[in-house]
Amino acid sequence: MRRTIARTVTGVAIVAGLVAACGSEGENGAAGSSGTNGTASSAAGAPSSGAPASSGTGTGDAGQAGGEAAQKVTAAIQQALQQSPITFTTESAELSEKSKTALGEIAKAMQGNDVKIAVATHAGYPDAEKSKALSEKRAEAITAALEAAGVAKDRVKTEATGNEKAQGDKALDTQITVAQ
Repeated sequence: MRRTIARTVTGVAIVAGLVAACGSEGENGAAGSSGTNGTASSAAGAPSSGAPASSGTGTGDAGQAGGEAAQKVTAAIQQALQQSPITFTTESAELSEKSKTALGEIAKAMQGNDVKIAVATHAGYPDAEKSKALSEKRAEAITAALEAAGVAKDRVKTEATGNEKAQGDKALDTQITVAQ
């Protein structure tokens, strides 16, 4: 229950940030870059920082078109993760069929634009090396699933954090955001 509420609050905060970012565009339509750092780790901190990690635009598009593509992908990410969060069972890097379906929906939204995404994976072992290795395997599994769905590997930035940023049940979750 708490996890669902936290995800909903995170989604609302990201959408609100996107709306605010759209309003901060200059006269020429180019989106400002303030508040975006392009890292997946900021997804967890987005609601508290007030600066959404997903307000960046696609790297090849300029102005409004890039912002619209980023918004479309962000909305698809939020919807897909609400329906089926990308989680892993303890000691596993295997994606469930639901997770693969969610990643497929994200991949569909990424077609026809050059928006890049950031994926942060975790593993909560006390042993830092073991956590890092499993976290990397989880990131590879997600990248492979997105690649199989037609997303070029260079459009997926991964951050395998091991046990640095998440412990316990939180280490089973994956964050996906639009990257700059």
